[in-house]
Amino acid sequence: MASDDDEVPQTFFFSTSGTGNGVWEINRPQTAITKLVEQGIFHGEVLDIGCGIGDNAIYIGKHTNNVSITATDLVPKAIEVAREKAQKANVNIRFEVVDMIADLSTTTNLKQNSYDVIFEAAVFHVFSNKDRLIYIKNLEFLIKPNGLYIQLCFSEKETREGGPRQTREGGPRRIKKSDLYELFSSQNGWTIESIEDDVYETTLFGSVPSGGRAYLSTIRRNNYT
Repeated sequence: MASDDDEVPQTFFFSTSGTGNGVWEINRPQTAITKLVEQGIFHGEVLDIGCGIGDNAIYIGKHTNNVSITATDLVPKAIEVAREKAQKANVNIRFEVVDMIADLSTTTNLKQNSYDVIFEAAVFHVFSNKDRLIYIKNLEFLIKPNGLYIQLCFSEKETREGGPRQTREGGPRRIKKSDLYELFSSQNGWTIESIEDDVYETTLFGSVPSGGRAYLSTIRRNNYT
């Protein structure tokens, strides 16, 4: 695994998110998300973690029946922009500012074991080793028994100028498939249903597969009592 230093500082997001300057603010949903919508993956109570300016959540709300969507982000400005966009699109989404490595039982309105589907695009790869363990514990707190967690993150296959981009100097860390299998093992109460090569689209890379190679993972929380 990468070192604990391989995390993106929160100050970067507070200064960038919601301004239109973030390379992740593409003003349309990720193609990976639209494909999942076509497959009918989203149902019931849906939680978008790290929603940014809301394009993924809004698309799901407009193109999926019988879903109730909650969308969260660390940055108030991003939530403000997302809420305005959802209102203009006439999509009903509950937005909330949430720090996903805080104690969710005391700091948010998110409820324990309440979500059928939790998804995030480009969140997991910003955490240090320590913080991503906290993040996973919070996923366990939020997700329903047998709920589905969907993750889109830069993969170890993403490179720049022929070399691996695994430090903050070259962007967020690159996630190894072996790390995912270790962190979301059956011993930890998860079952990885699939890890597929995909693309995370940004204004820097566009949609070129060699520019933003990612893993799209579907991970089931094991049924428990």
